[in-house]
Amino acid sequence: MSTNGIRLAAIVAAAICTGTQFSRAQPANSPEPPIPFEDFGACPFEGCVYREWVANRPVAIRTARRAASPIRFRVKAGEKVTALTGVVVTLKAGRVQFREPQDLSSSDGTIHIVPGQILYLLTYEGEGYTKAWFNGRLYRDVDNATFFNGVCEIEPSRCTGKIIERQQTRWWVQIRNAAGNVGWTSEPDKFDGKDTLGG
Repeated sequence: MSTNGIRLAAIVAAAICTGTQFSRAQPANSPEPPIPFEDFGACPFEGCVYREWVANRPVAIRTARRAASPIRFRVKAGEKVTALTGVVVTLKAGRVQFREPQDLSSSDGTIHIVPGQILYLLTYEGEGYTKAWFNGRLYRDVDNATFFNGVCEIEPSRCTGKIIERQQTRWWVQIRNAAGNVGWTSEPDKFDGKDTLGG
């Protein structure tokens, strides 16, 4: 097997282990991540949790993760359901550039990035960490303190990195009602109870 073949196999194996899927084949050494990037089981903000949710508005629950899919059932305002899991789909990766060399820590090793290179942002993981793509590789739990925090917004000169384009994502959630019916929605904002920190 070639070196590129070995690297691609390793990336695919890592994706399976982390619940991540790439929906379009792309060379392992591609500077840009495969898009759409599907992150299974992800809950995309700090305090996010799958558990009992309560609808704050009527919601149509669909048979599959497609806007045009048939409606499986409807949830009324005030109805309790169980959010089983979710998939955060990155439709467009965010991009970060740095004005000086930087070492970013992650669960998959240190990322050494220099001016001119791009760090691609995928799923935000909460508590100051994100999944990112760099130099043909997926990195989990990337510390984003040097480019994404309140200080960077107010005083950009105090941060070595700058977000030049934000990612675009869609969050699909698998819902089960009291009757045991299961389906999907991309309207999680119509439910309360998602946030352990905010009620």
